Amino acid sequence: MARNSALYFSSLALPALAAVFLVPVTVRELGPSRFGLLALAWAVAEGAGMFDFGLGRATVHFVADATARSSARLREIVAASVFSQLAMGIIAATLLFFLAPLLVNNVFAIAPDVIPEASAMFGVLALHLPVLFSAAALRATLEGAQRFDLSTALRIPGSMASVVIPAAAASAGASLATIMWLLLAVRLMLVLISAAAVSRALLEGRWALPSGFGVLREILAYSGWVAVSAALGPALGSIDRFAVGALVGVTGLGFYTGASEAANRFLLIPATAFAALLPALALTHARGARDRSLEATRAARRQLAALLLPLCLGLFAFAPGILRVWLGADFASAAGPALRILAVGVFFGGVAHLPMALLYGSGRPDLPAKIHLVEVWIHVPLTIALVKEWGITGAALAWTLRCGADWVLYEWVSRRSIGPYPSDGAERALMIWLSWSALGLTAALAAAIWLDNRSSPGALAVTMLALVVYAGVAWSRVLSNAERLAWRAMVFRKGARS
Repeated sequence: MARNSALYFSSLALPALAAVFLVPVTVRELGPSRFGLLALAWAVAEGAGMFDFGLGRATVHFVADATARSSARLREIVAASVFSQLAMGIIAATLLFFLAPLLVNNVFAIAPDVIPEASAMFGVLALHLPVLFSAAALRATLEGAQRFDLSTALRIPGSMASVVIPAAAASAGASLATIMWLLLAVRLMLVLISAAAVSRALLEGRWALPSGFGVLREILAYSGWVAVSAALGPALGSIDRFAVGALVGVTGLGFYTGASEAANRFLLIPATAFAALLPALALTHARGARDRSLEATRAARRQLAALLLPLCLGLFAFAPGILRVWLGADFASAAGPALRILAVGVFFGGVAHLPMALLYGSGRPDLPAKIHLVEVWIHVPLTIALVKEWGITGAALAWTLRCGADWVLYEWVSRRSIGPYPSDGAERALMIWLSWSALGLTAALAAAIWLDNRSSPGALAVTMLALVVYAGVAWSRVLSNAERLAWRAMVFRKGARS
């Protein structure tokens, strides 16, 4: 699980690191309004996951099961998943193509001189959706077979292209539609390579059409409740950007996207934990070891919280300065308060990944779906009201409130449906050390903020000293002996291989 975590994290971290340097180039070359349109394209691509109907996570489950049975079963599962998701992508592309004029002219506040370019961009974006859906199916197949080495090797170029191509093409004076065409060519090539990798590594070079609809019905039966979350999750995650684009305008969306992109980079860490923990929890649940699942989730939650705390506190403390260095003074002034609020949401949303993984791994995908069904009736009107009242700061507040609600509700329903965590004095002592460490780091960063107005070198010195002390305490007192040994083994093994 540690190796898969490291591979999955690298596939997310490397493109995120590239974005730190390349997004400012894209913003400078496109300007806030056109960058806002590009952000809309990103949001549409992410939100299109609602047409996945849970097939991605179902594919991971059924491929893992099929690898232990027979190659014939595996071929049917892979074919049913890829072809069904391709069909979903075509449906989503058709809807986007015909809805594009409505979105451009009536939904989003777009300046009249940019409308022709926006229309052309959405037309090309529609062609991306079948490719993106097919890529997701093939990636889920590789991850279900525990071939994170292959999925990582294919994910990194696609994610890098999403930040490299806009920066390079915008610098050359390309239009948004041209940027979309270049991205489409890269993504299509990666899908073909992914299909070849799946064929060679898992199917022994032989694809096979499903013998009937039985396999697809089986997958859809499993993914029923997952489909609800797959539909509502991306929509809930993107509604803040859509609300800003519609109510504030694409210029405001450009500023908000800068803050959102800075905050969302830290969610790569809990996404990695979720991806690595889910199959392990599912296997543990299948063996009937409920207490082991609960203990693993609790330990992962403590380690994740210890890692996210300094990142989110630092982001909160120095949000305006980070934006000023990264994207310029205009972004710092317009989006600094929003980024501080988003930093709080990142922490709550991050730790919420682990009780959600416990629910999925324990065969209760219905509970996250029911939570999403309730949230959509509250979060959407709340987001609209807050954006109308406070603009992009209101959007950040709405997003953070939903992240906090996710964490509280996932923890509550997991304890009600699966059971409370087993009593453990040693775990309680580790959590006490984490709590005191968090309070100490918060106090030190508050002092650094106060010093920053008087002496920037002094503020930097206090911050660095506080982080070093926190890291030492977290390593020696927040992690158990077994966890320290596991981290050492993973790091040194990786270093020896390199």
